[in-house]
Amino acid sequence: MEEILMSQEQEPGLKGDILIVDDTPNNLRLLSAMLAQQGYQVRKAINGKIALKGAQMSPPDLILLDINMPEMNGYEVCQKLKSLPETSKIPIIFISALDEALDKVKAFEVGGVDYITKPFQVPEFLARIENQLAQTRLNEELKIKNKQLEQEIRDREKAEVEIRLLLVTTQAISRAADFHSALKVTISLVCETIGWDFGEAWVPADDATVLEYAQGWYISDLNLEEFKQKSLKFTFAPHIGLPGRVWANKEPEWIEDVSLEQTQSFLRAQLAAKVGLKAGFAIPILANDQVLAVLVFFKKESIPEQPHLVQLVNAVATQLGSLIQRKQAEEALRLSEERYHSIVDNAVEGIFQTTPAGRYVSANAALARIYGFESPEELISSVCDIAKEVYIDPQRRQEFIAAIEQNNAVHDFESLVRRKDGSKIWVSENARAVRDSTGKLLYYEGTISDITARKFAQEALREQQQKTEQLLLNIIPEPVAQRLKQDPSAIADHFEEVTVLFADLVGFTQFSTYTSPGELVHILNVVFSEFDRLAQRHGLEKIKTIGDAYMAVAGLPFPHPDHACLAAEMSLDMLAGIEEFNQRTGKSFNVRIGMNTGPVVAGVIGIKKFSYDLWGDTVNIASRMETNGVPGAIQVSPATYELLQDRYQFVERGCISIKGKGDMTTYLLTGRK
Repeated sequence: MEEILMSQEQEPGLKGDILIVDDTPNNLRLLSAMLAQQGYQVRKAINGKIALKGAQMSPPDLILLDINMPEMNGYEVCQKLKSLPETSKIPIIFISALDEALDKVKAFEVGGVDYITKPFQVPEFLARIENQLAQTRLNEELKIKNKQLEQEIRDREKAEVEIRLLLVTTQAISRAADFHSALKVTISLVCETIGWDFGEAWVPADDATVLEYAQGWYISDLNLEEFKQKSLKFTFAPHIGLPGRVWANKEPEWIEDVSLEQTQSFLRAQLAAKVGLKAGFAIPILANDQVLAVLVFFKKESIPEQPHLVQLVNAVATQLGSLIQRKQAEEALRLSEERYHSIVDNAVEGIFQTTPAGRYVSANAALARIYGFESPEELISSVCDIAKEVYIDPQRRQEFIAAIEQNNAVHDFESLVRRKDGSKIWVSENARAVRDSTGKLLYYEGTISDITARKFAQEALREQQQKTEQLLLNIIPEPVAQRLKQDPSAIADHFEEVTVLFADLVGFTQFSTYTSPGELVHILNVVFSEFDRLAQRHGLEKIKTIGDAYMAVAGLPFPHPDHACLAAEMSLDMLAGIEEFNQRTGKSFNVRIGMNTGPVVAGVIGIKKFSYDLWGDTVNIASRMETNGVPGAIQVSPATYELLQDRYQFVERGCISIKGKGDMTTYLLTGRK
């Protein structure tokens, strides 16, 4: 028995790893040799069990799967592969001599992405394989790029939230009437911004021997109210409990799960476990190396230490400490400004203040970099009119001001702006108006983010969506595509009367045996592209191409009273088009055309690669009109003849035998009257 040829790593330079599953050794050798010659790495399996084992051990990029196999047929193999996590995403193309529509439908139902009927045309076979591999590669690339973009957006949003917290808390604290109100507003702002559930402040008692409960904030939860009320009865001596340790050590501390701590380490461990609090951290508020208060925050989930979060809240605590100790204001202010400017200057987002007239009052290093300046000072001195020198649209500044006047702030205000070197980028602004106690506008302040990469990604995504939409319309009629997008369930329609047209390039199969694949595909593309243009011109719907055969229909998806005439006009133009092609290229191709009129059923099959197709005796007879036709002629059935005899010229061919229908009198359409 022939074994799978396993390979853990794909050899450099190979186009893809393909697993062929077929119980016929000759088929395996033929397909393997053909694909290897095209630069693919090929593995072979002579039955379904071997294929499953090999695919699990080393998943290939693509699987070519035969249907009729002993023990386990192709459908069963496909279902098993799709049920396994390690193989469920592998594209599977069925290759079979079975040509019935039901066989194809079942192949798509079990998870196949394509169905190739034996015997097949080599160029089409290779093109289908490369198309599936290309789609897989493109999907993986898009996933990676989307993840990178999502991470960048999250990082930017996180930095923006943190900077806004610093700005808002600083302003709120400065407006606070006293120490306790400043503590309360700080705790609530921090909890709401970082998304934590409970915050509290502990301050030294008058005799400085213990810490006492001062302020608290929590989300709407009765259990947390209980936690707060019982915490009011606690006091903490130095080094005792979380607040006591931070008080004594003057350093932040993080506990991943306070409910699991020993009582001597965290005095409220049992109480925290009862109300569901877990992660906790504490920050000291310092002034002149003295602890003025300890801020403690809790969350209802266990979280490992986050140094960046500790640093952020610690910066907020520094701002609060500088306000509380007015007697030591100069030193406290210097320390807080250093920390504040360090965060602002190293931020990804630009931070600014501008006058109402449009000049920069202040800017950080990030804003200067965004606009292409060496320093904030150069930016401030160089830009005298933001409306004219920064915005590409000179009206954008007025729109910015109007938006702020309406809500006193703007969020995600996107604009195309000009950098120092003249290049253009996209930015997003979040800003607010700052006013004095009388309501007079003093300046605007906010943050700016460079969103050029996101804009390009969004545009690329939009273009990709348009291409995907166009690809769908190339496969399925537009009204059917719209229905399919609204309801992905099976679509099947009955049409009382249409005219079906089949055309076949006579002798093309023999021609392909001595013609290179590139030239072969080129000729087919030129001829069938002309047929597509004729179908569009005459109002026919192209259904599909099968090798060197072409199928179209007149009278659907929208019924047309002259569907037979539309098909007749296209068939006559097809003969003329082939003759013109031969004269231009020196070839000697001929086309054989058959038409029939009657009712059909039309619908969409497949769940991953859609196919719009027709069924019914009308289709079968139209196909027989072509296969039993005359090269260079248009053979029509009696039904079509009856509709066209008054407007077109015909020659009665006589009685011919039609498979499945017996003898039938047919006619050759020779021209217009």
